[in-house]
Order: sequence, then C-alpha cells, then structure tokens
Amino acid sequence: MKSKKYFVEIEDNKVAYTVVKTRRKTIGITVDMNGEVKVSAPLRISEKQIREIVQEKAGWIIKKVNEAIERNSNIVPRQFVSGEKFLYLGEEYTLEVVEKDSGKAKVLMQEDTMTVYISRGLSGESRKQAIKEAIMKWYRQRFAEVAKERIDKYSLQLKVAPCRVMIKNQKTRWGSCSKKGNINLNWRLIMTPLHVIDYVVVHELCHLKVMNHSKDFWSLVESIQPNYSECRKWLKVNGSRLGL
Repeated sequence: MKSKKYFVEIEDNKVAYTVVKTRRKTIGITVDMNGEVKVSAPLRISEKQIREIVQEKAGWIIKKVNEAIERNSNIVPRQFVSGEKFLYLGEEYTLEVVEKDSGKAKVLMQEDTMTVYISRGLSGESRKQAIKEAIMKWYRQRFAEVAKERIDKYSLQLKVAPCRVMIKNQKTRWGSCSKKGNINLNWRLIMTPLHVIDYVVVHELCHLKVMNHSKDFWSLVESIQPNYSECRKWLKVNGSRLGL
C-alpha cells in the first residue's frame, strides 16, 4: 500500500491530500481529527481522475477541514498541574500532583482524583515531562489490560482470532487491521467510555472477516454493537480532547 501527497486549489485555499492506492474498487475520501485529507483509491486510477473527484467533493472537504480546525483551536495546552481534568474511561478526574523524596513516579486513582507522585525538586519543563510520562505510562498499562479483555470477549462472539494485537501511539487513527490479521489500537482510547472502546475493538475484529467498509461489514458491526453510530459520533465530537 503506497501513499503520496498532492495539493489542490479549493475555494481559494491550497488543500493537501494524501493518496493511498489499494486493491479497492472505489474511491473513498476521509478527513481525520487533525484536518488531514486522505483519498483511498484503486490501483489503476489516474492522478487526473482522483483530482477531479477531489474537486467534486470540494464543499464537503472544506467543511470537514474547517470543523477540525475549529475543534483543535479550542484545545488548551496542558500544564500538568494540580486541578487539571483528565479523562479515564469517559469520566473526568482531577489531577493532584504530590511530591515524594525518592522512587519512580506513579499514578493512583481514587474516587474522582488522579494522584501523580513525582520526585521532589523537579521544576519547569522537567516537572511537566515527569508528570506527563507517568500519566502516559499508566494510561498505556491500563489500556493494554482493558483491550485484552475486550479483544478476548468479542473474538469469541465473532469467531475470529487476530494474529497480533499492538498498542500504538497513533496521532490520527483509533485502530487498524492489516491483511495479515494484525490489529493496532490507539492507547488514547483508554480515555473514552467502555462502549466506545468496544466499538473500535469490534470494528477492527470485523475486518478479519470483511476487509472493507461495505454494507456487509457494517451489518456485521451492527450485529455485535447496535449502537455503533453513537460511538462513532462520540469519537468525532470528543476526539480532539483525547491527548496529552
């Protein structure tokens, strides 16, 4: 699967889009949470044909790109100080930073508080980085546990078995499934409600049976998770909040 970046003038704006050619039969256009445009196209289609289709979809593309820009413009950079809010399984927790004399940084969840213990004496960027790394490590560990539970549960229901499941630090994707049967999941999903994690897990496991987004694929997803459209909407609305 090869990808290449192109540019096109849309409504006086120069828009970049990445073309990924696969064995699919039709063209698909997506705009991710960062406003990046991706065109999935058949192997033998020409660059001219792709450009024409991108132009035809210009209004929709600009709308989606602007929505992503607006969402991201409202994101306030984290300071990693006591009082900040962090999501865990869809619920908000208040950060409390506690200094200790020695030992590794660690995270403890109690009621509605996320307590992070760090070494005494850290300041400035070193302090922020220590807190960030402790939270990220804890998130990844917890997600690995939750993901295994959900993979095991839905693999049985779907009668499939992924070759390998990897927890990834992906910027623009929640999950993916390769033709070899390997599944990648974004650790940031640990911030979403459990039913949203279930949706992404089910989505990727269903690709082990149907490697496209046809009606058959969505029917299979719906048979396991009837409310999948609500989960997709949750990710669309809240995706920009799921970062450190």
